[in-house]
Amino acid sequence: MYERVVSNFYGAALLLLLVAMIFGFDLPNAHAAECRDGKLYEKLADGTEVQAGTCADGKDVPASQNALLRDGIFGCNASKYANIGTLSAVGGIYVPVNDAAVTINTGYLVYKECILDGVVSKISEAARTELAGTIIRQINTGRAGQALFVKNIAKELDARADRVALTAVDNANIGVMCPAFRDDVRRIQIRRYLSARNSPNSSFACSVPVSATDHITAIRAGIYAPDVLDALITPGNDPYTADMIFNEYMNASIAEDAYNQYAQWGWGNGFYPVTTETDNPFDEETMTPGHLVAQGAAQVITGGFRCLEEADEPSKICGPMFNALAQAALDRGLTGLTQAQNGLPSYVSRMVSEASAAVRQEAVNAALNILLTSRQIEAAYKRAKEGIAEVLTGAINRLRSAERACWELIIPKVEEYASTQGAQIQVATTTEFSQAVINDQILPIAELVAADLQKAERALQQIDSLIASVSNSASATNQRAALERLDTMVANGQLHTSSDATNANKQLEDVTASANTLVEETLRAWGDSTDPNVGWCNVNNPAVIEKWFNKWKK
Repeated sequence: MYERVVSNFYGAALLLLLVAMIFGFDLPNAHAAECRDGKLYEKLADGTEVQAGTCADGKDVPASQNALLRDGIFGCNASKYANIGTLSAVGGIYVPVNDAAVTINTGYLVYKECILDGVVSKISEAARTELAGTIIRQINTGRAGQALFVKNIAKELDARADRVALTAVDNANIGVMCPAFRDDVRRIQIRRYLSARNSPNSSFACSVPVSATDHITAIRAGIYAPDVLDALITPGNDPYTADMIFNEYMNASIAEDAYNQYAQWGWGNGFYPVTTETDNPFDEETMTPGHLVAQGAAQVITGGFRCLEEADEPSKICGPMFNALAQAALDRGLTGLTQAQNGLPSYVSRMVSEASAAVRQEAVNAALNILLTSRQIEAAYKRAKEGIAEVLTGAINRLRSAERACWELIIPKVEEYASTQGAQIQVATTTEFSQAVINDQILPIAELVAADLQKAERALQQIDSLIASVSNSASATNQRAALERLDTMVANGQLHTSSDATNANKQLEDVTASANTLVEETLRAWGDSTDPNVGWCNVNNPAVIEKWFNKWKK
């Protein structure tokens, strides 16, 4: 169990990264709250500065400005704020007797299983869906804007043949031909190629005018010198022969490229490899083999079905559009997955949006779980502190009431004593006796309790505000700001835990007993002590009566 719990902390780091990706958060970075005069101030996403607790001067504390923290709501430490399963198991926020290690580990595991696993599943789905959308778009446009799979063999071979032909008639290749007829051969070859490509039947169409009866004898006319005739024996020096040789060369290049392309398609099961982009097809270099492209496409298209097949918990079931991706590919074709239809965004865009919305909802559910449980804990903590305040107030009232009762006993006794002495007195009562006990024994605790109550009240207000922001807002931006704020409150310990509530309840019991003891012992000392300075209310002690007579005598 321990190893499993510890491993959750490493998983929390990955979870943090993925949530950041989905919501657009930054990772934990140099953003920090500022510590001034022992108080921690931080800026919210809207730039508002708020006090976020106490701190040690000179020490920066990570804040939430556009960041999620490792110790925040998506870390395992948040389990102490929202271990709803543990709270149900032990019957509430108070744990009367327990093994601390077991309770802590159970809280971690319950939070992981009930909260974090659901968030992780949806984040994983969103990441896979986003990746699927990216790959599908790449498959449809990854070859210089064209699909990475074969759509029309003839047209695609024609497109490659065009590139081969253009490379062949380029000066870098044809420049070695005789300048006298090089341009004529280039022009004839281009016309012949385009004619064969666009009008295949033109190769056997008659091109001789009907009126030309001597075309056989008029093929060539002219008088040639002997050196010219000798030069014409070399094939490259004769325009007709050079044209035929070049034509064979270009056709052979086109055929070789077609053979190579058929081989690539065979290796890739109809998918193109990812290659370098060059004008000359023979200069292309394969960067990713076509069979890997095909396998990647198959994995993506069938990812939704595998998600359904492998789901063993409700949170692991993927969204409907991702589940139906393979069916959509059959209905629309791979190309149709990235095309808008009927005024709606493309299937891929809607699929990714659906998964992202599911992640946001799961994260919001996790936040609401923390907030609602924290509100329960915070309210219990506040009730315990209010109970302590009531006990202290009751102790103060009892002391002051007893003090007034003492004066009611002392004054008649002193007046009676003054009459026997033939003297007059001016009574001047005081609250110094009760106030001394209050200042020494009650006030220090009361000040701490007052501060705790203010903190609890502030936390409850913030929790209620965050609950409203997270649950009632349709704006992802507002939800993100609320999550940031909650994340910082959790990371900085601004919310009370169930242990805090338990301790506060124990403190209430202790203070109740101590306050009763304090009042009883104080009243006993006032009324029974023989020392006039301590037993100032002991009317049975003549020294006490004489003391007050001397103090009030005119």
